[in-house]
Amino acid sequence: MVEEENLKESVAKSGNESTPKAEKQNKVLGMILFFSLIILILIAIFLFRSSSDKIEQQYFTYNGIKFTPNKKAGIGFDMEFYVNDAQFPIYMSVREDPRNLEDISIDIETIKGMLLDRDHIYVLIDPEDDLKGATTVAAQEIDYFIDNPYLFNIPVSSAFFSVAEDSVIPIENQTVKDCSDASEETGLIWLRLGNSTSVFEENGCVVVQGKSPDEMEIIRAADRFYLTMIGIMR
Repeated sequence: MVEEENLKESVAKSGNESTPKAEKQNKVLGMILFFSLIILILIAIFLFRSSSDKIEQQYFTYNGIKFTPNKKAGIGFDMEFYVNDAQFPIYMSVREDPRNLEDISIDIETIKGMLLDRDHIYVLIDPEDDLKGATTVAAQEIDYFIDNPYLFNIPVSSAFFSVAEDSVIPIENQTVKDCSDASEETGLIWLRLGNSTSVFEENGCVVVQGKSPDEMEIIRAADRFYLTMIGIMR
């Protein structure tokens, strides 16, 4: 009988002791959850700010012109700028960040004198140079700016230095020009590779040159050329 009463007392004490212990465990668990939540919130804020900073780094202003990543094309930047006293801006695209083009030399006054007020401009490629797609892109971008009615409004065509027998253009439809054809009516822009990425005059041609052997450098030179022509770069 005595043993039974002792057993009951022992069970009762055990139950009373477990209640404070459980409460203590719950408090510890609550604190852990609380601090975990705080840490998660801080991580989320950090990631959001980091992401925002990266986005802000993609958007920039250069010489008063806003450059925005071209999300549609997935490459290059959209530019927003005004021409003369226009009330509405022009929106155009460029492949290269102008801040990465400042090392490319260009004598813009000489270049303008060779191209402005011309009746027609030809973009020349020597078929013997065996240039590929990047040079075609550069030619298209030059056409895009010079032929634009809101900018220079000068017709632009492609031409070869000599007959290109391997071209998809039939020989009878090819236009053949060289630097000797430059005149007050005709401007010539020669795309080629050379020992430097630069834009300069040579024998009557405006040479837009990329450093060999990287044909993508011709695109960089072309971007430097027309961004300087329209006054965004100096």
